[in-house]
Amino acid sequence: MAQITLDPHPLSIQGAVSSGIGVTARRPSPSYHHGMSPEETTEYLRRYREWFEEDRRIPPEPAPLFVRSLLVSEQLRRRSDLERASRYGAAGSGIQVFMTRVGFAKHSSATPIQELQPVRFADMLVGRAHVGNYLLCRVIAPCSRMVAIQTVIEDVDGVAYDLSIYNFPSTFDCTLEHLDALFPVGSVLAIREPTFKAPMQGDRPLVRVDSPTDISFVVPRSPLLDGVTWRTGLAVPGSHVSPSTLDAWQERGNGYFKASQWFLAAFAYSQGLAIQPDAPVLLLNRAEAYLRMKYYSGALCDAQRVLSTAGIQDAHVGRAVFRLAKAHYGRAEYAAAQQSFVRWKNAHPDDPAADSSIERCGARSKERATGQYDWASLFRTAKKKIRLDAAEYTGAMEVRTMDRRGGGRGVVATKYLQAGDLLMVTKPFVSVYASDLPKDRVIVTLDLISNTSKERTDALLLARIVEKISGNPDLHDEVFHLYAGPDYPQPPGRYPPAARAPVPVEPLNPKVDIDIAQLEAICTYNNFSPYRLENYHADEHGAKPTGLYPLASLFNHSCSANAVWYCIGDVMVIRATGPIPAGTEITIPYTVEESYQDRQAVLKKHMLEHCTCSLCEEDRKDGEDRLRKRHELKQRVASASFLAASLTEAREFEKSVRDTFRSTRGPVRPLLALALHAVAEKLRASGNARQLKEALQQDMEALRCFGFEVSQRQGGSQGSTRLPIGTDRFPAVTSFFEPTTMMLRIACTYLNLDEEANGELWIKAALWLTNASVGGGKELFMLVHEEALKQMNIYDYAARVL
Repeated sequence: MAQITLDPHPLSIQGAVSSGIGVTARRPSPSYHHGMSPEETTEYLRRYREWFEEDRRIPPEPAPLFVRSLLVSEQLRRRSDLERASRYGAAGSGIQVFMTRVGFAKHSSATPIQELQPVRFADMLVGRAHVGNYLLCRVIAPCSRMVAIQTVIEDVDGVAYDLSIYNFPSTFDCTLEHLDALFPVGSVLAIREPTFKAPMQGDRPLVRVDSPTDISFVVPRSPLLDGVTWRTGLAVPGSHVSPSTLDAWQERGNGYFKASQWFLAAFAYSQGLAIQPDAPVLLLNRAEAYLRMKYYSGALCDAQRVLSTAGIQDAHVGRAVFRLAKAHYGRAEYAAAQQSFVRWKNAHPDDPAADSSIERCGARSKERATGQYDWASLFRTAKKKIRLDAAEYTGAMEVRTMDRRGGGRGVVATKYLQAGDLLMVTKPFVSVYASDLPKDRVIVTLDLISNTSKERTDALLLARIVEKISGNPDLHDEVFHLYAGPDYPQPPGRYPPAARAPVPVEPLNPKVDIDIAQLEAICTYNNFSPYRLENYHADEHGAKPTGLYPLASLFNHSCSANAVWYCIGDVMVIRATGPIPAGTEITIPYTVEESYQDRQAVLKKHMLEHCTCSLCEEDRKDGEDRLRKRHELKQRVASASFLAASLTEAREFEKSVRDTFRSTRGPVRPLLALALHAVAEKLRASGNARQLKEALQQDMEALRCFGFEVSQRQGGSQGSTRLPIGTDRFPAVTSFFEPTTMMLRIACTYLNLDEEANGELWIKAALWLTNASVGGGKELFMLVHEEALKQMNIYDYAARVL
């Protein structure tokens, strides 16, 4: 990867200090370089945390003054560098690599600005969050952006410092022109409880804003400007005159809308609404822009506001009703959506879109009530489009506080469950996949909570969660009632939280408070890597998907769980693996790695240091030496040399793996299952009848090592229906793909031996396991395993006998 190395904190140029006061010299922060190993990253984060805590202990102090013209010229240089780098990267010569850290203490305000007192830079101290105050300031230089938005601001006295804004909606991968539209030179901002911090490099302090909800855009008639006089003059040099009429803002918003710049369109319409709050056209236009951004609460409130206006034109009523219907549908309020779509259809009987929309509302309502889905159709759609249109479903389960988990929450069965019973179908609050990432930049996220480097998708996930809550403030508790670690209060025992009424969305003045530090912690403890069923064997180009599935995150982990989860597109499906009595806790595996070390590495990212499941307990009893040797052997399984190994080498490998397990250990030995299957494949390659029969025994033993019950007696008679595996439960220590592949290979081998009755039973066993794991019956089975069945030349046979 060609790289353009850019410093995300480029504040090392020393400004001209016009006072003798200086910030206390600080020890340089530890250095990080892209490409560090996991061990090096952990050590770096340990040293960084020590440095951070040491830096926090420095008492707050006054800031030196800097010549504003030099601050502006330095910001202009940064902007020019980024424009040049953007052109360079666009030419295909490099990828910009940035680094950001999450999981350290930071302040976000929860106090309405009306209850805060104004503060000026002269009264602010470096190293302090100014709780109880707000800073009124103006943008005096064009913005730049790496991880944060950077610019220069002045207070009413004309004193200037740098400003860094993180997590602002719509800006994760935006253009510099987008930033110019949001924060043009001359913009007046009010920053709630601003943090004035020392720079990581150089001597220039800066204002850092982590939560975008701490920023309000101050419009000309705002009470915050009463009695305010800017010492440097009425206008900032270089600023452009903003529209001053409703029509002008509407025209600007329409231009952005036509260019598919939804946030800027809504931003412009909001400026016009600040002039005339009940302008129906602007409310309707903003509602449509909100719908495009999935700001369903904002769209619903704007549509309702239009409909509640007396004497509104019929044309406006129709548009408001249709947008109201779409907003209800986006909020999964299917009955209300259907009612509004019917109202629209009654007024527009010739509109074909109304019928399909009404039909979709009915389909979603049925899914939610019954848990009955067209899984095969969803699978086909997911191969083309990740994000699916499906309702959520909750089966016989509920969230409870768990005494055995120290009062934390878990999920329990509310009735007796059996293998394959559907427990939950849920969609992510937000999910991010490799295809969502920008092509010209990489953000490396280092997590000080888990001491790990997070996935490339995590930074965008955090940004999109912020955006979704900003546009749907009533969903705040759905995220913030999740566990955030020991540094935060224990969340309520009840989940999901009670539904809240939709809240109007005002981009100029946010109606919700987002605590970014708590949100970062919530993501660390609760995120999933939602591997897609339809893309299970595909390469994700090095970027693993990340998703926040709030209700699913309430399931506690066990490597030997009694439920499993899979995703079709972005839809997560959770099913029982065997009998679960009412009142029993339901657990799911967060990982199914065969190696103990690999499982622990994954669990570490979920802040689980010591899994007490039966599989991990058995592994630990094997001893560290055996575990280390087994882990080394595991690394060979996917290597090219292993795939090309001879039968003799495969047998030697199987023996080496077997020796890493105690002889007294129980039957579940996942890595040995893979080793046995490797031997079976080498035996099959000979085509010799004797070796084909041995291959069958090797694969059957492999299935037992995964935890399946396999019938000792093979040789089903024609018409026999009893499957060769136990069907009261199936193991969760591996995905269903590996054992299903083994079952299909067994079936293929029996067919090669002209034992069709056995072949048919093993294909039916593979169907049973797939259906118990993900549902969908024969149709989904044929889709999921289509490639494997065709490679084995048994696709048509399976279609006939199933």
